[in-house]
Amino acid sequence: MRYLHARSLVLLVAFCLLAAACGGSDGTGDDAPTTTASGGAATDTGTATDATTGDGTGGAAAGGDDASGDGAPIDRTGEVIRVGYVNNEGGNISLPELRIGGEVAIGVINDAGGIHGARIEPIFCLSDGTPESAINCAIKLIEEDVDMAYMGVELGSEAAFGLWLDAGIPYVSSHSWGQTERNSPGSFLLHVATGAFAVGPAKTFSELGIDHIAVVVQDSSTALDFMDNIIAPVLAHYGIEMERVVVDIAAPDWTAAIAAAQSAGVEGMMGQLDEFGCIGMVGSAAASGFDKPIFAGSCTLYIDVLGPAAIGTYTQGDQWVPWVAEFAPPDIQERLAQYADHMTAAGHEQLIEGFAIAPYGAWREIKFILETIEGPITSESITDAFANAGETPGWFGPNLRCGQAPWPPESSHCMSHIMVWQVVEADDGSLRRIVVGDGLFDAYELSGL
Repeated sequence: MRYLHARSLVLLVAFCLLAAACGGSDGTGDDAPTTTASGGAATDTGTATDATTGDGTGGAAAGGDDASGDGAPIDRTGEVIRVGYVNNEGGNISLPELRIGGEVAIGVINDAGGIHGARIEPIFCLSDGTPESAINCAIKLIEEDVDMAYMGVELGSEAAFGLWLDAGIPYVSSHSWGQTERNSPGSFLLHVATGAFAVGPAKTFSELGIDHIAVVVQDSSTALDFMDNIIAPVLAHYGIEMERVVVDIAAPDWTAAIAAAQSAGVEGMMGQLDEFGCIGMVGSAAASGFDKPIFAGSCTLYIDVLGPAAIGTYTQGDQWVPWVAEFAPPDIQERLAQYADHMTAAGHEQLIEGFAIAPYGAWREIKFILETIEGPITSESITDAFANAGETPGWFGPNLRCGQAPWPPESSHCMSHIMVWQVVEADDGSLRRIVVGDGLFDAYELSGL
């Protein structure tokens, strides 16, 4: 299971947090299977009355009242909210945890009474990540007359995105999988924009008093564009000089990359890399005696692979997760424990520390927004609810601000917060991550963009 999880981690980080161009490899375009599930799970033992403010502390929840605007209780008993749930599984890109986490959360929500009595009915379509498969899923689910589209992960989304919008169906996901969806009405991406991941390293190096670093990227048009148009201006805002180090994707020479950084006299290094790239960069830096601070982007796999060589490095994320639960506010710790209980009860204990947490948290957040709808639940009313949601509770992180463009360059995103972690050695010799500073912070406010 560790190998399978590691493989999934490599794929997701490579395509998501690197802001890689979506569309996937050439495929056959065969029809993806479509299934419907109502998904049972453990009973929800916690409350959803505490929101999470921008710094990750509890606050009053917005929305979710059991009454309409005229004071009458909302009763949707017997209603069904049909959701087209697309996920990449079965092909070269296979991440079932991004379906399973959402399925568990939907089961928990339904078992606790649904949306004022209405049940959420996910209709799953499994795609292989190619444009053809993404289009097939969109066509099938639109014909199923779904009220809303949700992407667990769909790397072919760029090809199908217009079909959803033309049909008037809101497009929702935890993160972005294509370019167009990042700035489009009708698209709602609950968690942080990719640009935020340039701010964590810049802020960290600045606080360490470092003003000259190497930025290591793999040689692709998307990565180079991200370096020049996001990383460079953010670093300049912090007064940090940047040395570009570009490595060949097919045959990376990490020894040469580290030597180039050292010869430039840098005081630190950051990577905007996939997981294999982080392993190469951090491992080669340790082998060459590079003892300056290293920020390994959003990678995590390198920690297990490299062991002690990872000590002292930095990484980042956009919400509280199990491996830093001890630092989270009490209400978030309770929700993380509840998440673990629900995953275990549903038979998915092995996925608790994987990516299942992203759709699980997203669906708990979607519940808050759906509960604000007073009239009939339709595609149009769901779109309006997201677009006019105001500040609504985040489940494992800061409050969402859908419709308010908290990261203006990627206006469909509902959040702009990240946190930085550092890898340290525990008293028993094991490796752990600690939270740097106060935890979640608004990256856009500090970006200079």
